[in-house]
Amino acid sequence: MSADFLPRVKMGRAVTMLLLLAVISTAVLVHLIWQRTASANVDNVVAALDAQSTGAVRNELASQLALVSSTAEIIRSIFFQGAIKPDDEVKREFLFLSLLREQPAIAWIGFSFTDGRFFGSHAAPDGRIEMIEIGKAAPGEPRTLRRDRYKPIPGDIFFEERVKTESAYVTEGSSWYRKGKESRDPAWTVVDILPSGFEPSIVLSKQVEAFGRLEGVVMVAVSLRQLSLTLQGLNIPPESKVYVLAKDDVVLATSEPSDGVMAAHLADFPKTDVLSAAVAAARRTNPQSVFRTLQESAALGPVFISSSALPFEDWRLLTAIPRSTFAGDIDENTKRVLFIVAGIALLAAVTAIVFARMLFARPLARLAQQLHAVERFELDAVSHTPTLLVELNDFSVALKRMSSGLSAFARFMPLDVVRPLVNGGIEPRPGGKLTDITVLFADLPGFTEMTEELGAGIEPHLTRFLTLSIAAIHAEGGTVDKFIGDAVMAIWNAPNDEPEHASRACRAAAAIRDAMHAIPPLAPQHDAVRVRIGINSGTALVGNIGSAERLSYTAIGDVVNLASRLVGVAKDKGVEIVLSGETWERADGRLDARSLGETVVRGKSQPVPIFTLDRKSPPI
Repeated sequence: MSADFLPRVKMGRAVTMLLLLAVISTAVLVHLIWQRTASANVDNVVAALDAQSTGAVRNELASQLALVSSTAEIIRSIFFQGAIKPDDEVKREFLFLSLLREQPAIAWIGFSFTDGRFFGSHAAPDGRIEMIEIGKAAPGEPRTLRRDRYKPIPGDIFFEERVKTESAYVTEGSSWYRKGKESRDPAWTVVDILPSGFEPSIVLSKQVEAFGRLEGVVMVAVSLRQLSLTLQGLNIPPESKVYVLAKDDVVLATSEPSDGVMAAHLADFPKTDVLSAAVAAARRTNPQSVFRTLQESAALGPVFISSSALPFEDWRLLTAIPRSTFAGDIDENTKRVLFIVAGIALLAAVTAIVFARMLFARPLARLAQQLHAVERFELDAVSHTPTLLVELNDFSVALKRMSSGLSAFARFMPLDVVRPLVNGGIEPRPGGKLTDITVLFADLPGFTEMTEELGAGIEPHLTRFLTLSIAAIHAEGGTVDKFIGDAVMAIWNAPNDEPEHASRACRAAAAIRDAMHAIPPLAPQHDAVRVRIGINSGTALVGNIGSAERLSYTAIGDVVNLASRLVGVAKDKGVEIVLSGETWERADGRLDARSLGETVVRGKSQPVPIFTLDRKSPPI
């Protein structure tokens, strides 16, 4: 878009708008900072709770796993040392039962013989303890199962019943047995089926050797149900959930099963469980094991979800905490702060408008008016107007000084040249155009001799001559182009249009001559001829002539050269004014001029007709 078509705004309004923008932006910034700080505080609280929940689960798991490992090592050591033999039914039952009663977190303690027999103690979900023994079976025959049930009583246990039946459980095919048998180190396994049936658990198994011979594999198991109870017992925020996931987002435990049922996979929770849905969405967009994100939920709003790795297999702990759980009061305070900041901003805006008008708008409007006066070179209209603001006051003082400087500078530069350049928006650069003009040269005769005689005393006479010449030229609408020593050059019809430029130049010449004769002569020998003037009309190149660093508004061309040389012709002819035939013709007979015939001028191939204006025949 061109700069001429850009929208314009008054400076006073612009300053007021800037102040309003500053006030509003400050208010918005304060609110954003407060809101960001509040959000950061919520993030810190949630992060701390995440760390607390994760730490609690980690500690609980570490404690349970350490207990499982130590229990398995006790049994292995007893069997290895021969303190109790695996086949000693009474002692091994007492050992397993004692260890199980002392370790409530453990669900199973068992031993599998290499021939497929199994013996173990089991803490049932209803609080009872079972002693289970699975016998050896011939190929194609079922395995025998003996189940003794005990009910705990204060300080002891009470035998309830013995059940003998068959079992389909094959220890040799279980993953915990195979891993324990194949590895000399403790082996961890996640299993779903144990001798009592479906019971998802983690199992630690170890080899048992006696005298260098493999006796079997001891196993200690912790139920995942017990892990869920541990999560439920954690001090987590209300309406929040904690999940323990295995590989491929298999759900091992959760702090709050949906509708009392724990889904097998994270994506299997019902749609009514909005927290689980948010966790599943976060896992889809964050496949890595460790992350923390803010998940949007249509029902709950933003939900903080974090995932961290657990020190077992590739388990992960996920926490889901709605932001509203902690941010309710903060959001209310944020709304209050918003209203308070809006009120303060409104008050500040009104104050800013009043002060902007007093301190900026009015002083700037006055300065703008004075700048327009400077632009029009109406320098007398510029005055200093004191203001409260130091900068604007200094601006007004500087503007006054500038106008004074321009007034002085106008004495060196014709205002008729400067005004059209400023008003027309003309860029001051080298260039010009061919223009039909009239050129006048006037100088003092015998100036060199007078300078030698008078020295510096010649200056007053030269000043009078130039002053009279400028007044006569301006009176006839001419433009003083330059001073050349004692000579003055003037042009007509540039930069302002003047149809009668030839006649006006001749009248100005006669006025200069008459004015010079009206003052006393400098010396008697200079009384007859007071001035010599040459006038010519024609087409010249008029404009800013010079370089990019320095310009002069002037006219160049043959018409200028001839006018300058006609001054010398006037000396040769013994007259004061000589005008060319071209000027006489352009005057259209409105001059009472006398012909001097033709003369040969240097630089011209043909004689030039010339005329003069006698004092007895002033121009009409």
